[in-house]
Amino acid sequence: MSEIPPILVVGSHAPGIFLRVKRVPRAGETVIGWDFQEPVDGGKGSNQAIAAARLGGRVSFVGCVGRDRIGEDGERWMREAGVDTRFLRRSETTASGVGFIILDENGIPAMVTSMGANAEIRREDIATAIGAMQGSGVLLTQFEIDPPTALYAAQLARQAGMTAIVNPAPAPEFPVAGLEAATILTPNETEAKVLLGLEPDAVIDPAELAATLREKSRVEQLIITVGKDGAVGTDRAGIWKVAPPEVEVVDTSGAGDVFCAALAVGLVEGKPLKVAAEWACGAAALSVSKPGTIPAYPTRAEVDLFLRSRKPNVMNVR
Repeated sequence: MSEIPPILVVGSHAPGIFLRVKRVPRAGETVIGWDFQEPVDGGKGSNQAIAAARLGGRVSFVGCVGRDRIGEDGERWMREAGVDTRFLRRSETTASGVGFIILDENGIPAMVTSMGANAEIRREDIATAIGAMQGSGVLLTQFEIDPPTALYAAQLARQAGMTAIVNPAPAPEFPVAGLEAATILTPNETEAKVLLGLEPDAVIDPAELAATLREKSRVEQLIITVGKDGAVGTDRAGIWKVAPPEVEVVDTSGAGDVFCAALAVGLVEGKPLKVAAEWACGAAALSVSKPGTIPAYPTRAEVDLFLRSRKPNVMNVR
């Protein structure tokens, strides 16, 4: 068996399919739609794996897809990006995951998601992949697969001597035990509030939010992404924030996935957490200057060139 890459992504593949309508239909009603789109887009897992590989990371992916076109496309996109898919399993009985998004004339979405084969990720597959890592590297996982399975992967990775990044997205609507399995927890601002049992629109200072969630979750390190304002991080040394470079925003979809992917790449290259977060903010900022998810994910060369003239700024809060 060839050498195992040092970044292991355990996660989903569930691409989104879009359709526009004047209004979302009521039960039993048919409406005429238009602008059907099936973009090059993965789930949070496959998106993060592809983004990390584009950024120069050596990446393996653990997941499950169906024996269908969606699964074939996902594997092909990952392979084309340089992701090792030896741990990607094909379900014999279940179709691949998919999300169907209906956008009304105001752009407000109504969404239905089927996790499909993503629900069949096996713990033994995760254990086999982590065992092959031989105690080094970074594991990256998300909550678009079963959260207990994601946290099992993080715990097993920690026990093997790896750094475990858990991106709790989407945040579950029920309490989740075991978040301390993560070395680093990376929610966005809304997900952090939900994890604390707050309303998504609750008004709370991001630094206070980060400090409270770190204490409640008992994680060692935590970074909250806050959109155009960058990220707020906290660890034993205190609280700090990263202000990203300014860009003309075209499409913010997938920016959080780029941040997590870039953070993993930076850490596996030996960057300290703040430096890796700074670089990740730069990569995410560049990604929102283009439309789409996977087609907008930047390469390492593009990020390095971009950051030569536009540096993120790291500041201690307390």
